[in-house]
Amino acid sequence: MLNKDHRLPSLASLRVQTVGLPLLRRIKAHLKPTSVALQLFGSHASKNVVSLEPDQLGDLAERKEIKGEFACSPGYVIVVTNSVIVGCALFLPGRLISQFPRHMFTDQTWNDLLQNKEKEKSLPR
Repeated sequence: MLNKDHRLPSLASLRVQTVGLPLLRRIKAHLKPTSVALQLFGSHASKNVVSLEPDQLGDLAERKEIKGEFACSPGYVIVVTNSVIVGCALFLPGRLISQFPRHMFTDQTWNDLLQNKEKEKSLPR
């Protein structure tokens, strides 16, 4: 499909700096998974997943940190609400620190998360 696109020759002169989807970012000596990577592949995780209620997620997004004990190891964790993978947070004993991109929480994002919760309630069990 792409090799038949008539615009392809004009793109050949562009200098490419990076290609592909970023999955990890280097943060000092550690690798942090990107939110997009977690949304694509996080459903395969079997540990270090933190499930939050929408109000807890709102607190985390607004204050950038929430206190509490979570069943995971210290380090980067996957944050889930209403069965939707939201992104990444840093878990340190007793606190969860947001690693969400700044642009992530818009009115539309909240509406989508809340609609997903309503869909779950209506599913037969």
